[in-house]
Amino acid sequence: MTMQHDEITEKKRALRRTIAERRKQYPQEVLADLSAQITERILALEAYQKARTVFLYMELPGEVQMRALIEQCLRDGKKAAVPKVFRGSGRMHSPDGEASTPGMRFYEIRGFDHLVRGAMNILEPDPAVCACLDEEEDALMILPGVAFDTKRHRIGYGGGFYDRYLQEHKKHPTAAAAFDFQLFDEVPYESTDICPDCLVTPSCIY
Repeated sequence: MTMQHDEITEKKRALRRTIAERRKQYPQEVLADLSAQITERILALEAYQKARTVFLYMELPGEVQMRALIEQCLRDGKKAAVPKVFRGSGRMHSPDGEASTPGMRFYEIRGFDHLVRGAMNILEPDPAVCACLDEEEDALMILPGVAFDTKRHRIGYGGGFYDRYLQEHKKHPTAAAAFDFQLFDEVPYESTDICPDCLVTPSCIY
């Protein structure tokens, strides 16, 4: 069983390297155009139209861009929240104080001035000025990812933050956003890996 886990882990690492190389082949303006196409598809989802709150993410270089979608959420009168990651022995802020469990929390933002640079230089919400929305378990969650297959299996960056979060918060409707070059016929997965309800690409919704 350990060998199987190790094999899956190594295959995931290989796919992450493959996607990292593929991302380098696409100019920023091309990724921006593809991101706009994905945004339009997400806006047309029934799950988006019904949602009062949307959990999004602040993208890494080469990921599907979220700023236009965040701005549209705010124009549509929805709450928009993005995650802050707490690693290692760090402490997670909550409305009732602090918990010692490392993981991820989602905080409401009403503009990009509520963001600060966090781990890996990713923009994160400032818990000092942003409200935690973890209790809003009916919020639509938009997931990032590295690689996917058409059965919606997802490979992340290896931290397991989204899988652990969704194991604790099971009621979220979920949609993953990805470019077509992130799709494979099949990606390795384990029982703890959670599939999004749908996968949105520029060309298709799975």
